[in-house]
Amino acid sequence: MDPSPGTSNHRKQKPAAQNDGERDSNVWPLSGKPYFYVVLRKSHIEKTFRMHFPFSFSEKLPVAKIPAKIVYGGKVWDLPYIGNQGPTNCRLENQAWEKFVAENKLEVGDACVFELMEGRSNSTGIKLRLQILKDEFPTELKDKAEGYKPNNPICID
Repeated sequence: MDPSPGTSNHRKQKPAAQNDGERDSNVWPLSGKPYFYVVLRKSHIEKTFRMHFPFSFSEKLPVAKIPAKIVYGGKVWDLPYIGNQGPTNCRLENQAWEKFVAENKLEVGDACVFELMEGRSNSTGIKLRLQILKDEFPTELKDKAEGYKPNNPICID
């Protein structure tokens, strides 16, 4: 699956860690708690700034507008979670998500993994840990990635 050495259509890759002690502090193994991932498209990071949660994830969350804490990059971000506009319209509040996108320089093709650290269906707030995978998603798979849609999984051999 690796392209030939002369192929130049891939993003520049980050250098590999020199030893096991060096690793990106924003990437870690999942803890076994509920999570979802999305490969960002224009609708996530331009004009409408929509970050919808898949039903399989949002059904574990309150049917209400509640505070959400997003933990990423050593910071905690306050982004309201809107879970009271129907089961397929659960999302982060658009203006707060737009600010997060801008401040973290998110781009089309970045992969985001949202992991539920605190909260359940009767909670008054939730806490999500976020991993953003930049420059690591293979270019040849980007056209196949449709975010979190389970009917189009990305299989890597």
